[in-house]
Amino acid sequence: MATSGDCPRSESQQGEEPAECSEAGLLQEGVQPEEFVAIADYAATDETQLSFLRGEKILILRQTTADWWWGERAGCCGYIPANHVGKHVDEYDPEDTWQDEEYFGSYGTLKLHLEMLADQPRTTKYHSVILQNKESLTDKVILDVGCGTGIISLFCAHYARPRAVYAVEASEMAQHTGQLVLQNGFADIITVYQQKVEDVVLPEKVDVLVSEWMGTCLLVGEKVFPIWR
Repeated sequence: MATSGDCPRSESQQGEEPAECSEAGLLQEGVQPEEFVAIADYAATDETQLSFLRGEKILILRQTTADWWWGERAGCCGYIPANHVGKHVDEYDPEDTWQDEEYFGSYGTLKLHLEMLADQPRTTKYHSVILQNKESLTDKVILDVGCGTGIISLFCAHYARPRAVYAVEASEMAQHTGQLVLQNGFADIITVYQQKVEDVVLPEKVDVLVSEWMGTCLLVGEKVFPIWR
């Protein structure tokens, strides 16, 4: 997490030293700033973005797109995800998370994932589905929801050579998945996020969604491939 003293680079000064925002500069651009409050923590993924904590005030200088706004915090400017700010933080109090913690906690153990991988009909079916659809996945951006050990992401990266794979896993298993991706030589294609899919902010639009639904289905694009035992 960046501190308030870590300024990202400005929009017009890429490649130069980080620049602080100035009120005079805003007036010259005819911008009318509006104050928002962070409703969730966010860690910047590159030097053009701002990091912040829930409850911090952020001055929005420009609503650049529907998803990303240009804002200022503690004298530093950068992009922020629009879905992480609101007018009043109290309106966005998080719901009771005990059910999520119990559910994702159950998927954080290696034993459970080893049992699933050892299920030969299940794993073989995923393998064959990716092989059958590899032409549709080539050079595409893929999102793997609830990736677990990343087996489906790895199949995609190995056989289809997509442009990028974003593997999202909310449980502690994501830490092991990152190591598996690295050890198999696909760190340049697969990026692992340890977050719920509802919260993750991806750097680009995806073309294809792959996921295992409750151990019974595999979704590829708009098609559902049932897994029969």
